[in-house]
Amino acid sequence: MMIDSPLSKRLLFANVKKSLLGRTKNSFGGPTAGRSKPHGGTTTPTRCLANLPFDHAFMHQWLTNLRPIHFTLCQYATWREVYSIFHSIFLQAFLISIEAMKEEQQLFEDLLYLYNKLARPVKNASEVLVINFGASLIRIIDVDEKNQVLTTNLWLEMQWTDSKLVWNPTKYGGIKKLHIPADFIWTPDILLYNCADGHPQISINTDALVYYDGKVMWKPPGIYKSFCQIDIQYFPYDLQKCHMKFGGWTYNGFYLDMRQIATDGRTLVHTRDETGNKVWRLQEGMDLSYFYESSEWDLLELSSDRHEVLYPGCCGQDYYIDITFYITLRRKALFYTVNLVVPCTLIAIWTTFVFYLPACCREKITFSIYILVALTVFFLFFIDIIPPTSLVIPFMAKYLLFTLTLVTVSITVTVVTLDINHRDGATHKMPRWMRWLFLSKLPRLLRMNMPHRPTTMESWEQYRKTLMQMRRIKNWPNRLRSSVIPSVVVLCNTPSSNGNSISSSSDGSLRSEGEENSPTVTTMTSSNQYIVTQQFLRQMIKNVHFIATHIAMLEYDEMLSDEWSYVASVIDRLFLIIFSVVNIFGTITFAVQSSFFHDGRMPLPVPPKTHPLAGDTVSHLY
Repeated sequence: MMIDSPLSKRLLFANVKKSLLGRTKNSFGGPTAGRSKPHGGTTTPTRCLANLPFDHAFMHQWLTNLRPIHFTLCQYATWREVYSIFHSIFLQAFLISIEAMKEEQQLFEDLLYLYNKLARPVKNASEVLVINFGASLIRIIDVDEKNQVLTTNLWLEMQWTDSKLVWNPTKYGGIKKLHIPADFIWTPDILLYNCADGHPQISINTDALVYYDGKVMWKPPGIYKSFCQIDIQYFPYDLQKCHMKFGGWTYNGFYLDMRQIATDGRTLVHTRDETGNKVWRLQEGMDLSYFYESSEWDLLELSSDRHEVLYPGCCGQDYYIDITFYITLRRKALFYTVNLVVPCTLIAIWTTFVFYLPACCREKITFSIYILVALTVFFLFFIDIIPPTSLVIPFMAKYLLFTLTLVTVSITVTVVTLDINHRDGATHKMPRWMRWLFLSKLPRLLRMNMPHRPTTMESWEQYRKTLMQMRRIKNWPNRLRSSVIPSVVVLCNTPSSNGNSISSSSDGSLRSEGEENSPTVTTMTSSNQYIVTQQFLRQMIKNVHFIATHIAMLEYDEMLSDEWSYVASVIDRLFLIIFSVVNIFGTITFAVQSSFFHDGRMPLPVPPKTHPLAGDTVSHLY
């Protein structure tokens, strides 16, 4: 209701004053004014309208604005008179508001009676219509890496002068601005050039704010999906540079000119773009007063350029004006670091610990397969979130491939190590170069010692030759007959310390000559004694030689098996060191190559919440 206008106040005051002056003196004058004596002459104080318990704040505002009426009511009015006057105020305000609505309706009809929204609102057909264009970034809704689409929420703002929407405010009750639906007036055919959802035009036609001098301000909000070339080379520590290109579609630069709206007093800079064309650049191209920070992306840069572009393939020598907003985003990598990078690094470390297990442990293969399965799961997760591009290999994919290579090599080396560990001398003969490299050279370099075994090459050779000689003893019966047995026979015929000699019975048993007096013992001749003793000793030495030879063979085979096991241990120790160095070096290399350690820029600060862009004023920048 138009109760705040001076005309409305005067009408209300005149109406109330007329009602009050028309009353008798008994009601409004004399010493009893404002009092009544209904029972027994007692007086009741007059209730002031300002003291009534109003439930609505706008009633109190009316009374504050109408100070003369408020004073008069508090001085003279009684209860019944207060409600009567109050009803009169509301009725008068309602009538005034109807009158104001009639004036606004009349203005609306006068402006749009012969208005043609299809023609450019200019006085001269050769005149260039200037559109001041700006935007407020509200939220970065989504960055779809797989489909390469940027989704944003923008509040656009367009300003231009419509020569057909001009009026004199004094003829229409002082109305200086009017809200007109955008469908009823001419609006520029500005759309998003790199639209990704098939709806490049402005879809929400809100009311336009029209001023009495013909200035038009239109602020349509919208959610826009634009194509963005996603660079996943350094994912998840990547920077994305997207752009949104707005411009007229049918009107070329001779009919429609677009200019940027600066925020917070920013100035435009005349420069050249990457192709050498002249552009007008605004460092803070969008307003961020109502920007909601994204939980996934940091906003690093937000600039805008005004381009004059020729499209010779379709439009000849006519140039078209566009305003392109450049948005630089940096991914917040905490989520991917915790859920992708750290587990992958741990998997690479586990790959190193495969070689720390004993060479004879068959669970090494099982452990390696588990690591390979876990790495495959990370590959599936990674492939699902990146676009299927063949232009570059992502940073994280390189690291996963690096880890996969380590796992593959570790499985291969583990298989070879287990095979070497289970070799023996009967089936595999160790080459001399392998014996020199893995039993003599590398153990000294790796600080390894074989327990209870020779540590030098000469000692190994001497030990091996001794065992081989014990196995290759030939013609041992003749040697025993010529050397060992005569000595034993002499020993047998030699008297003992108690005067007795050693003899043998017919069944091959030896007895003392002290038993000679026994009736069951028969005296043996010296020749028979020699033959029996020789046979007995020959069988005994044969058994001893068999046992010694068998033990020598077992020890020799065990030595060869220990040599192969020792070679497997040396290989494990060697690859443990190699994998540790390669893993540390590779992890540091990938970390240094990522942009996370090179880009220390802070996100753009969000200014205090103010009215976006120009507010209710029209900006003139050029």
